[in-house]
Amino acid sequence: MLIKMFLAFLTSLFTGVTLRTPPPAWLAVGLTGMLGWGTSAAMLKQGIPELVAAVSGAMVVGLLSEILARLQKQPVTVYIVSGIIPLVPGIIAYNTMLQFLEKNFNLGLLLAFKAFLIASYLAAGVAVAPLLVRHFREVVSRWRLFTKH
Repeated sequence: MLIKMFLAFLTSLFTGVTLRTPPPAWLAVGLTGMLGWGTSAAMLKQGIPELVAAVSGAMVVGLLSEILARLQKQPVTVYIVSGIIPLVPGIIAYNTMLQFLEKNFNLGLLLAFKAFLIASYLAAGVAVAPLLVRHFREVVSRWRLFTKH
């Protein structure tokens, strides 16, 4: 598991380098991808359904991206785009095409739908994170107003 987490770190890091992420953000980009993938893998290991694990990993990526963007004064997309890469269902998409080429259309359609669902859940997980951060900030600001005399 540690080797796979390190590989998820490298995947996110090198994706960030390829996409010209600013060098000060490289470590954070790698950690974002590693922790998102690690969350998903740990949940899968516990027997949690694949779609729930995918959305949870994406939410971790989204939340870390929001936090790191504010800390490092970078756009959120710097962290999200590179951090989500280890969670993308690439092998499922590959197997989908392979099944279509081998004329196994039923299995190909099943795999295509599975890849589409996982990708949709990843998008939903990343989209929910800013809403949670915004809600948390509103709650904190209300609490501050309430505690001031």
